[in-house]
Amino acid sequence: MPRMMHFTNPLEYSYRSTSLFNVGKSDGFHAHAQYEIYYFHAGECTYIIGDRVYVLAPGDLVLMHGMTLHRPHPIAGKRYERTTLHFDPSAVRSHLHPDRMDEVLQPFEELGNCRINLKGETRAEFEQLLLQLHQLSLLSSSFVQERLNIRLCELLYVIAGICQGNLEEHRPSSDKERHVQHIIRYVDMHYMHDISLDDLANELHLSKPYMAGLFKETTGSTIFKYLYDRRINQAKVLFQFQPGISVTEAARLSGFKRLSHFSRIFKQSVGCGPDLYRTRLHQ
Repeated sequence: MPRMMHFTNPLEYSYRSTSLFNVGKSDGFHAHAQYEIYYFHAGECTYIIGDRVYVLAPGDLVLMHGMTLHRPHPIAGKRYERTTLHFDPSAVRSHLHPDRMDEVLQPFEELGNCRINLKGETRAEFEQLLLQLHQLSLLSSSFVQERLNIRLCELLYVIAGICQGNLEEHRPSSDKERHVQHIIRYVDMHYMHDISLDDLANELHLSKPYMAGLFKETTGSTIFKYLYDRRINQAKVLFQFQPGISVTEAARLSGFKRLSHFSRIFKQSVGCGPDLYRTRLHQ
């Protein structure tokens, strides 16, 4: 059974989740400050991270620093089984060997986002570690928290070892992937300006209906939904790293022409207005 396991906030772990993908509740790209370990057990799913599109296979390990817009796009009605772990690097640094700390976190900080397919003994060891984390979370005996921290560190050491010589250079596997990556890359470069379907169609030399349908089929999102998600994510980054920035300036730098439009879209996406979000972020 899948279980959401909380270590010490903000670390959380969901083991072999099979919850059905609900487009109404789960639609939209997202980003977060935590690093993420995502392991795909079984099913059918496309994963989009920034301008990369991955058609996942069982045994795929995806590492993300979190701040890049990303989202899974499983096939509706199909099996979708995955394990996810989000962690704040500051929450685990004290448990890592000081001489190895930077090296262990390097896959998330320097590689940023990558996919590795695990095979053979490496896959078996990794899946066993995931299971052990889950089994420990079910215990109520003494020292469980300490044992969980040790297992988490071991998982990170294993990942660092895997990344030393087993990274996959990502290349689009189809024209569809290539076109979607091109669209996302264009949006990422021009989100602060006006973007129209005509601009994208001219850039890709595709018809607007085909291009829009292709993006929706591959990502589960419309092009303009992705554009707004990208702009809102940029505003959240500005609020986090520039505490003194005004809401008006954050809106402008994120590509919104009208403050009222920015505030409405931000609240729809985040659940509260930009003023309240900025205040909570720095309390």
